[in-house]
Amino acid sequence: MSDLNIVLIGMPGSGKSVLGRLLAARLGMDFVDTDTLVEEASGLGIAEIFAQQGEAEFRRLESEQARLCAARRGLVVATGGGMIINPNNTALLKKHGRLYYLRRELSRLARQGRPLSSSSAALAELFRQREPLYLAAADCLIDNNADLEAALQKIIADYHENTAD
Repeated sequence: MSDLNIVLIGMPGSGKSVLGRLLAARLGMDFVDTDTLVEEASGLGIAEIFAQQGEAEFRRLESEQARLCAARRGLVVATGGGMIINPNNTALLKKHGRLYYLRRELSRLARQGRPLSSSSAALAELFRQREPLYLAAADCLIDNNADLEAALQKIIADYHENTAD
């Protein structure tokens, strides 16, 4: 099997962490969630970082975690929803990984505890801004609206097909 990372990108609440854990278990890879890594590194929750230190500091911490993840191999990485805002993050993650955009309908996205998408209007605006970035960054688009197993199988098949040694 390839040592390329599987990198999951998409809107907050699109299922990156859930699918990431399942993929890692199924493929025998390690799983990391960049939001969790940011929280561990800062000692604060995501909402607290935004409230106390601002979005710019959160993005700086997020970029540091992108760099650390890109330096490792054989990972399944669930990124924060805004990871791809910084093109350097995208380039780092693509260098040693295959990026999968998990697309989910707006009505199915979770909003609770997410500082930038707390209302339907805010979520719709965030989607409008980020959708082109996700599409441009992704190596593969995965519909994650209903069947979790189908999404898993599509990622696994694509990964094996496109990373064969």
